[in-house]
Amino acid sequence: MFRAGKFIGTVGILLLSSCATTGPYNTNNGIFQKAADSIGELLGGSTNGPGSSPQGGKMVSINAVNVMIEGPHPSDPRWQGKLISQTPLYHFFDAHPRRSPSDNWPRISIRVDDYSESLIPANAGFQTQYAAQMVGSSQPNVARPIECIKFTAVIWKSAKQSERIENVVHCNADIRLSEPTLSIGALNLYRSLTALPSTSSGQVRNFGPKPPTKLLPNESQEDIRLYATGQHLFSSLFTQLSYRGPLDGDPRVWFVNLARKSS
Repeated sequence: MFRAGKFIGTVGILLLSSCATTGPYNTNNGIFQKAADSIGELLGGSTNGPGSSPQGGKMVSINAVNVMIEGPHPSDPRWQGKLISQTPLYHFFDAHPRRSPSDNWPRISIRVDDYSESLIPANAGFQTQYAAQMVGSSQPNVARPIECIKFTAVIWKSAKQSERIENVVHCNADIRLSEPTLSIGALNLYRSLTALPSTSSGQVRNFGPKPPTKLLPNESQEDIRLYATGQHLFSSLFTQLSYRGPLDGDPRVWFVNLARKSS
C-alpha cells in the first residue's frame, strides 16, 4: 500500500484544483477491498446519499461535488452512442486480472473524441456553486449539468490481436447509485503512473499496442481541468471497466489524449 505521508501530500496537491472526500472502490477481491477501505479512512468520507433535483435523476455528492446520476441522457444527437455496459469493456478487468507485476496483457487504450464544454471551466479551481453544502445550510444544493465524454477504445489482447470499440458515450446519467467511486487521491495517483520501460513507446501517444511512458497526458491546463472537473466521469469509467490502476498501480489502461481532441 502507499506510504501515508506521500499519499496525503499527493492528495493535497489536487485539492488545490478540486475539493475532495472519498468513496470506497468495492470489489470481490477481499485484499483489494481492504486497501480501498484504508484509502477511504485516510481521506475521511464517502459519497453522500441522493437528493432530488429538477434536472431529473438523483443528485449525489461525489468527492464533495453535487452530480446528477441515473437521469436522462442529453437529447443532443452528439451524445448518442454505446454505453460502456453495452460493450466488451464492461467489467473487463474482472475477467482479466493482473497475475503478476510483469503481466501486462490484455491492455486498453482510450482516445477521448468529444466532451461537454462545461467540463473545462474558464478558471481552474473548485467550482463552489456545485459544492455539497453542509447540513443546515440555507443555500440550495445545485448539481453539475448533465455532462458526457465520448471515446474510442482499443482492447489489445496481444501485440497482434486487438478489438476496436468506437462511439462509446459515458455521461453522469450512466453512474449508478450503487456504483463505488474513486477518491480524488486515487485519481491523482493515476496521473503519476508510468508504463514499464520494456513495454513503453516513450513519448509516442497512440492506440498502441505499446503504451506511452506516462499513462495520462496532462501537457496543457485544459487536460488538467478536464480530468479534475470530470473526476466523477473518469472514476465511473474506471469502475465500470473494473480497472484498479489508480489504487494498485496496474498500468494496463492509457489515454491517447484528453482535452486535445483527436481527428
